[in-house]
Amino acid sequence: MKKRELCALTVEEAAPLLRSREISPVELTRAVLDRIEELDPKLNAFTTVCREEAERRAAEAEREIRSGFYRGPLHGIPIGVKDLYDTAGIRTTYGSGMFRDHVPERDSHIVTRLKEAGAVIVGKTATHELGLGLTTNNYFFGPTRNPWNLDHVPGGSSGGSGAAVAADLCLAATGSDGGGSIRFPSVWCGCFGLKPTVGLVSNRGEFGREGSSLAVAGPIAKSVPDLAILLRAMAGFDPEDPWSMRVPVPNYFEELDRDLDELRVGVYPEHFGVSLDPDVECAYRAALASLEALGAEIAPVRFPHAEKVLGALFTAMGAEGLPWFRELERTRKLEFGPETEPLVAMARAFTIEDIVRGSVDRRLVTRDWELVFHAVDVVVLPTAPIPAPRIGEEKRVVDGTEVWLPEICARFTAPANLAGLPAVAVPAGLSAEGLPVGVQFVGSRFSEARLLALAQRFVEAAPGLRELRSPLSAWRPRRP
Repeated sequence: MKKRELCALTVEEAAPLLRSREISPVELTRAVLDRIEELDPKLNAFTTVCREEAERRAAEAEREIRSGFYRGPLHGIPIGVKDLYDTAGIRTTYGSGMFRDHVPERDSHIVTRLKEAGAVIVGKTATHELGLGLTTNNYFFGPTRNPWNLDHVPGGSSGGSGAAVAADLCLAATGSDGGGSIRFPSVWCGCFGLKPTVGLVSNRGEFGREGSSLAVAGPIAKSVPDLAILLRAMAGFDPEDPWSMRVPVPNYFEELDRDLDELRVGVYPEHFGVSLDPDVECAYRAALASLEALGAEIAPVRFPHAEKVLGALFTAMGAEGLPWFRELERTRKLEFGPETEPLVAMARAFTIEDIVRGSVDRRLVTRDWELVFHAVDVVVLPTAPIPAPRIGEEKRVVDGTEVWLPEICARFTAPANLAGLPAVAVPAGLSAEGLPVGVQFVGSRFSEARLLALAQRFVEAAPGLRELRSPLSAWRPRRP
């Protein structure tokens, strides 16, 4: 199999080939590493590439598989890890100038689990500074670019993972989502992403997130089955994470064909007070028609406290983030980029009254969603109301007023973070400019199996989505 064909494989496709030894982990990993070397200068999707370590682990996986010790579908699979997650012996910058040369001594929990599953880490994917942004325009390491159009952002803060997966620089990658940071890069790069229920996947070893009730780690991949495979490996109780919950972890891959008869799907016609881009609206309406054709009952739902979402999100982020910044003051010389500095100042300015009011607002938003799931099984929303913005575009004019892009986009993603709910983001087509747009399926707590099954049916009903490939995914290295 040619190198290009190897890099284009999904996890689901590669796993049986590795197990049967039709291809080897070393062959697959080297093909991916060579592609990173050739293509990443265009994208800046990786902060650190660890060729020597990846080749060593691939050789180890090859020996194990040859000996008959097969760990499962991630054994020998090259993946990227978001640079917010600690990797022992591998530089981990958190997207920050303060940590340019930081090398952790211990793996984060998800990295430990992925290694136990046999995955091969090829590098650390770029993140917005400290994970606090929508774009992955990183002040210290430069902007990450969207494989569909290099003048546009890939989304953030897991933009490196989205770009790397879309351009076949790894077969899958990890992300984290505290306000949409898995879902934005997934749909803006034409990939699939899953934000799990808070507590299903441990945050231990993710910078600043171990005390977060908002953020959670999750996978970004080329297909829904790949999300299911990665989630099974990443999920599980961690006694060192205060938010981790001891709940059953099903085989999500085997659950993809579960019965979805009489599925009730909720829609929110008010769109959180934001007008959808015409191409996003067209794709969203087509998605609803597709769900109806699959037999789903579509019903409008209400969120009476939707206007409180942004305030509750930013207050919670500030309240939970302030301890990180104070700890940094004690241990390092502070160095923030110009986009992060105001966020730190905002966190410092919150009063006890602000935090109490924000926590009440968060509870009201959460209750809205709890009540909705008494009426419907799933809520389907646009993931973002616009296609990927251009690099350097920070605001949009809405009703004659300039509005910060996170204030526009987070309205659609933040409710799942505030309420701790799972959400699966899937591509739903292309804009007139040729940029991916998508939708998300949001469910009740720990309903990941149902959401993944619905996402898979949705993709199967629209075969064009399975072949949605970025222009750079067809790129081939120059001949010497």
